[in-house]
Amino acid sequence: MDVLTDMLRRSRARGAAFSHSTARGAWGVRFPPATQLAIHGILGGEAFAWTDAPHGARRVLPGDVVLIRGPSQHHMGHVPVADLVPFEGHPASAPPSGGALRMEFGSGAGDPTTFFCGAYRFEGDLCAGLLAGLPGLTVVRPRAGSGLRATLDVFAGEVLQEGPGQQALLDSLLDVILVQALREQLAADLDAAPAWFRAMADPGVGAALRAIHADPQREWTVAGLAAEASLSRATFARRFTRLLGLGPLGYVTDWRMALAREQLRAGEASLAAIARSLGYASEFSFAAAFKRHHGVAPGRWRATARSA
Repeated sequence: MDVLTDMLRRSRARGAAFSHSTARGAWGVRFPPATQLAIHGILGGEAFAWTDAPHGARRVLPGDVVLIRGPSQHHMGHVPVADLVPFEGHPASAPPSGGALRMEFGSGAGDPTTFFCGAYRFEGDLCAGLLAGLPGLTVVRPRAGSGLRATLDVFAGEVLQEGPGQQALLDSLLDVILVQALREQLAADLDAAPAWFRAMADPGVGAALRAIHADPQREWTVAGLAAEASLSRATFARRFTRLLGLGPLGYVTDWRMALAREQLRAGEASLAAIARSLGYASEFSFAAAFKRHHGVAPGRWRATARSA
């Protein structure tokens, strides 16, 4: 299992498409702060998008995907200095069969700009590092013929329909758009991408990372991971450390501890059950490893996280 898939699945990343907007003439919209990650897709026309200051506005064209990392407030308009109206509370109409709300902004003649708005939610903090690697505002311009472009075309066609199941379909397509947009953006800016994303491009290290994420409870050794990578133990350890910034077993421990935090935060599983799910021989060995890593016992960490 690749790292991006594992993170998104375990975070239960879910998208919700909530509006399809048409803007004409002079227009501007002030969106509320994104809680985690907001998305806008430009279906027709053009616009400008910005976060804090209009002088940093980005021109967006049909097919562009705009990702806004929370908690940034953001704006769109026909020009960067457009007068803005709040998105929240703006008149909207719902199709009879449900689906994305219809909204209109501005007035006047000329070709309209059409765009959809949506948002993503992630449970826990597994994706915090992934999101932190994104700028406050990211414009992804998919290549002609790319999978992202094809998905946007399907989304654009579906958002204009009014049929049973439309909302479920739009939300599912939004999940696909998230993966494709992240993949394109991370590949386009490798310097800002997480180390694990860059390391996935290495055949040997990538194979080891997939093995770790497919089976985190396995009793991994450097030799065992080197075998997954089809490399000698010394070559594998050196290459892994160079690409990831920590040794192979350090990465295994970090990932297990991240999974432990999610289980402690989200459920009622006993420490013994969590220990077994992560490959520890006993509750006590897990508790000791957790305390070494976090400086606090897992039971106390769980109580603090739930009271926060």
